[in-house]
Amino acid sequence: MVGIGHTIFLTTCLLSHALAFELIPAVFTPFSDDGSAVDLSLVPSYASFLSESQNISTVFISGTNGESLSLALEERKALVDAWAATEQRIIVMVSAESVKEAVDFAGYVRSSAEKNENIVGVAAMSSSFFKPGTAQDLVDYVKPIAEASGEKLPLYYYHIPSMTGATIDMGDFQDLAVSQIPTFSGLKYTDTDLFTLRKTIISAPSGVTHFFGKDEILLSGLAVGSAAAVGSTYNFMAPVAYQAAGSFFAGDLAAAQSSQDEIVRCVDAFLPYSGIPAQKAIMKMVGMDLGLTVRPPLRSLTDDDYNELEKALRDIGFFD
Repeated sequence: MVGIGHTIFLTTCLLSHALAFELIPAVFTPFSDDGSAVDLSLVPSYASFLSESQNISTVFISGTNGESLSLALEERKALVDAWAATEQRIIVMVSAESVKEAVDFAGYVRSSAEKNENIVGVAAMSSSFFKPGTAQDLVDYVKPIAEASGEKLPLYYYHIPSMTGATIDMGDFQDLAVSQIPTFSGLKYTDTDLFTLRKTIISAPSGVTHFFGKDEILLSGLAVGSAAAVGSTYNFMAPVAYQAAGSFFAGDLAAAQSSQDEIVRCVDAFLPYSGIPAQKAIMKMVGMDLGLTVRPPLRSLTDDDYNELEKALRDIGFFD
């Protein structure tokens, strides 16, 4: 179902929608076998794989799938340099538990962007140990990160309450961010609360973009008005997701649901093995070997896990 021969289903009747809609994979971080170092040597081939087999031109780096908070700051900076040297445009998630470290990283990305036009934005998420109590608290946390990123880089807030525990209403946050953060440009919305997402889309001024971050319910995000999507499965299932989006925009709901179901079955197959380790294994299965290593407290797949996952995917026709 996700072979390289897949073609993107974009019909002429929905060209205007297709041109506006983009899938952005949240990329994984390759490590040495023992996990002690980031393997930057794999980044160029990874970037080429995404462009050639998945029709991807923008990636989201140093996020959840990239195990960002398990990386040292210098490792994250090195990843920016490596990805910026590829053909991909990049959005960099710069947050850290220490706002001082996040500001440092944001400043590094700004300096890099002044020399490399492939860097097209930054993202910031909430701290997850000490959490903001109000929308204004969250704005006050994000604002210095945005300022350090400079006047030219768009700033997107990465809303992922399942990981951060920050449950600030995004409508309230967006209203404040628009007025107080000049470079605020939208949300990476990774939550199933579609009511709130729709509220933020309705109230958003022109130029504010909403990236939907739940691959397994992509159609729901499209239905409430998301203009783009960022997710992990777009590393290896982007053609299927583009088919789902294309059918949706063309008004063929049955075909859109059929494509969405392929993603649902895949996610259902790999979740028992933990999302990030399992998807790194899938990358190897589809021809882009990033290694199987993840950093603690995540656990790398065993050989038995790998074989069981491969069989589960084969049983649902994933490799057909």
